Amino acid sequence: MESKATIKRQHILKSAKEFILKNGFNELTLDSVATQAGISKGGLLYHFPNKEALLIGLAQYIFEEFITLIEDQAKKDPLEKGKWCRALIEVTKKDLEHNTELYVGIIAASMLSPDLLKSMSQIYQFMQNKVDQDGINPVTATIIRLAIDGLYYSEFFNIAPLDDKLREKVFQQLINMTKKEDSF
Repeated sequence: MESKATIKRQHILKSAKEFILKNGFNELTLDSVATQAGISKGGLLYHFPNKEALLIGLAQYIFEEFITLIEDQAKKDPLEKGKWCRALIEVTKKDLEHNTELYVGIIAASMLSPDLLKSMSQIYQFMQNKVDQDGINPVTATIIRLAIDGLYYSEFFNIAPLDDKLREKVFQQLINMTKKEDSF
């Protein structure tokens, strides 16, 4: 059973995420998160002593949610080979539709915080390890992960984003890559 402090911390992080999705990352302040969470600023500061600590916690929370969604999706896949890559693709499809503003902010903040960047790097390494051991050619799996990174980059920074039709075709091609029998 989770402690009261852990439950409160999760509530604060969920509230911060909801605030960003509703108001945008640039509007995020400690006061706004405290208000969103329905707690005092002092209560927030007990768990997150400054905005950087909140952002690090938020990045970890978001990526842990993302990993949980991928794990849940992978469990549903009846085909063992490539299931982690397919799960990453499917979760990414949904994620790009709903969480772009959130991730732009986290990525921007990570450029200013070595601790946040380190946290993100560890999570990316976890995902890379999963796709490396996915039963398909590790090079194919890595190409899929890097293509997904490129899709996020394109969407986040509005750099030649794909239209919906082409993006869907790209996702389908990535899925097809997980099912090919290439040797390694």
